[in-house]
Amino acid sequence: MSSKDKIKTNSLQLKKAEKCESLDEGTFAFLNWMNCKSFDREGYDQNPPLILKYVDFPMVGLVRLFDRFLGQDVFVDIVDCVPSCKVCKTDDCSHVGFTICLLQLIEREGFESMDDILK
Repeated sequence: MSSKDKIKTNSLQLKKAEKCESLDEGTFAFLNWMNCKSFDREGYDQNPPLILKYVDFPMVGLVRLFDRFLGQDVFVDIVDCVPSCKVCKTDDCSHVGFTICLLQLIEREGFESMDDILK
């Protein structure tokens, strides 16, 4: 195996370690995002796996996240208070776990806009 192949394999292994797949990993990604958010914009250099980009207010029906592993935006629909990921086509992925935590935060704190969340 050449040194280039070893470097490529190692970087793939690092990416796999950052991938979030379960509801629990989504919860941890949310906590990581909240921690980074508390350090203003510079905190995003700490690479939270998921980043909140948009919430459809006043009735939260759509959440847009950026998944660093996938390198793309992910949309989570909320219908009758049940989130469902449009990318994973499931209701038990990390994007849904992140969204559930976000919905609980919005309800508990009474947030009414993206500005409230990002403070």
